[in-house]
Amino acid sequence: MAKPEFAATRYYVLAFLPAAVANTYLPIWLNDRGISDAGIGLINTVPMAGILLFSLLVGRLADRASDWKQAIMIGTGLSAVFSLMLGFAEGLWMILLIWTLTILPAGLVGPVADAATMRLSLRLGFSFGSTRAWGTIGYLVMCFVTGYLILWLGAPSFVWLMAFACAARFLVAVGLPRLRDVDRPRTKPEGRLLSREVIAAFQPWVLLPVVAGAILFANHMVMNAFSSLVWKQQGLSEPVIGGLIALGAAAEAATMFAWKRINTRFPARVLIMIAAVVAIARWFGMTQSPPLAVIVVMQLGQAVTFTFAYLGCLYFINKRTSEDISAEAQSLFGVMMQGFSILIVAGFGVAFGMAGVNAFWICVALSVLAIAMVQMSLRMRGPDPSD
Repeated sequence: MAKPEFAATRYYVLAFLPAAVANTYLPIWLNDRGISDAGIGLINTVPMAGILLFSLLVGRLADRASDWKQAIMIGTGLSAVFSLMLGFAEGLWMILLIWTLTILPAGLVGPVADAATMRLSLRLGFSFGSTRAWGTIGYLVMCFVTGYLILWLGAPSFVWLMAFACAARFLVAVGLPRLRDVDRPRTKPEGRLLSREVIAAFQPWVLLPVVAGAILFANHMVMNAFSSLVWKQQGLSEPVIGGLIALGAAAEAATMFAWKRINTRFPARVLIMIAAVVAIARWFGMTQSPPLAVIVVMQLGQAVTFTFAYLGCLYFINKRTSEDISAEAQSLFGVMMQGFSILIVAGFGVAFGMAGVNAFWICVALSVLAIAMVQMSLRMRGPDPSD
């Protein structure tokens, strides 16, 4: 493995460690600190709102810098610094402030890292999908490590695990190679909220499949939020539920490792549409409360429903934009994913309270909508090698 590829892979291995620590134990830690359910929801939501508000600005600033690495280092560095204060935060508002300052800076540079690493991979000839797959593996390993370490060391160790994870991510960010092509002439995009170049790139036939991919991504956030509750109500034990979640992530990583072969054989929009078709079957299955064997097959479907949509959109956007607006364009996709996730998860929560598993018909309907959007795009402009 060449040095730049190794450095990028090393970054992704550790990039999602803080998310793993947080997803494993944050709600329990907050509850132990006396934070109400509403407060826990607020602490989780405010950083997402911040990403929605500032992601495009950060993407534009990153594109204007001499190298994207600078933005990645600043974002992960700020997160590492503020994570050291978590142990001293008391009460809802102080915890909310410190947690937001810990999560937001790194969250804002996530799309920048994706854009930069994808450009680097295409320039040097390695697979971004394989590199990104190591992020999923690192996330899974850290979920297990966090559970065992907190069981062994006690609840207070959560804050130090979080600080360690953020510091490790910053250190590997420092070790990233130069990400921008130094030999390529650069231009400074103009415009206010969005640069004119991004607006020009996202023509209707480009925008439609990207929005479809963001909707398909948001459906998976529904699974993240409610699948364990659904399966618990169906009588599955906690170890089985944990195994099912890990199985879905493993299937996702397997497809990422094979992405270079998949991406060269199928146009990106076709892959997004395949993801939507398989998603219909998966979400329909969730409405039927199926036996465990069927749930296993449905979880394996994440190899297609998530990875085809997510990586398909990243590659599609990359091929339709120049290096001068790469981070801004991927940040726009990130805003779409976050925005749809908030809307769909909130709406699903209300529907789930009234209709139970039948609320997954919402995900089925949204997947049908995604197919229609991709079909409209293909009618406007048929698939070609540049997809």
